Amino acid sequence: MEQHFDSVGEEQLAWADIKESQRVKQVLYAEAIGLETLSFGNKKEEMLKLNYKGVYGYLPKSRIDNYEFKGLHHFLGKEFEFVVEQVDLEGHWFLANRIEALEVSAKRFWKSAKVGQVLVGFIRGMDVSRLYLLVEGVPAIMGREDVSYSYIDDMRSEFEIGDTINVKITNLEAPTEENGDGVLEVSAKVLQRDPWGQIAHYKEGSSYSGIITKVHPLHGVFLELVPGLRVRTNFPPNANPTVLQKGKKITIKVLEINHRERRLKAITIIPQKSINAGRRGGRVVQ
Repeated sequence: MEQHFDSVGEEQLAWADIKESQRVKQVLYAEAIGLETLSFGNKKEEMLKLNYKGVYGYLPKSRIDNYEFKGLHHFLGKEFEFVVEQVDLEGHWFLANRIEALEVSAKRFWKSAKVGQVLVGFIRGMDVSRLYLLVEGVPAIMGREDVSYSYIDDMRSEFEIGDTINVKITNLEAPTEENGDGVLEVSAKVLQRDPWGQIAHYKEGSSYSGIITKVHPLHGVFLELVPGLRVRTNFPPNANPTVLQKGKKITIKVLEINHRERRLKAITIIPQKSINAGRRGGRVVQ
């Protein structure tokens, strides 16, 4: 019986938050637990079903973001900010609006944001080399060079829409009449440990193993000795093509360590059997 009253109390507190959000546009947060298609106005629309402390609500696709999404399934299990647009006390549900919540968050952000702050970025989109983020409601584009010390060939293979990533503000300019959007630049890489600090464990003239991260027909073979510590090497003559594939482990010999330019020069060492596998009857197999 005591547990029953505790549960009722939590629900009453949740409803108090929801009503307050509708009244003063207070930003709340809830997890998307389902995806339903319901009638909204004169049309049917996909909606994320939210669970706010045991009270269920709906976030229509048209109220999620001004950014165009192809589908909503990748949002399931993710947390969203919202303000309450409508409350149905008899049906025990509420209608959420995230776009409005983002506007509220953005106004708050520009009043208090400072360079050096660490915040959470929401990934709203991506392409091969960039992540499109929302940081406290403010859009930001983060290029590959600011995501990680490790080389990421395609952002779409590493991240999903709706993921979050910790970022640090590196540049900030508040909106003006000339630039109504302002400027926000962020980096996730600056929060990570610099892998060049491990270069002391490597010596010129010595051999080490690494994992291939990319093979380029013109520029050679790219690999990592440890995450983020990258080196580009040559294409070994007559090597078996199956050896030089992304994800494969190969051996390199370090020829030079350039501390000033933070760069390694190395050559690939392929076992004789892997070279011979590329030949047949004394001829190189094409």
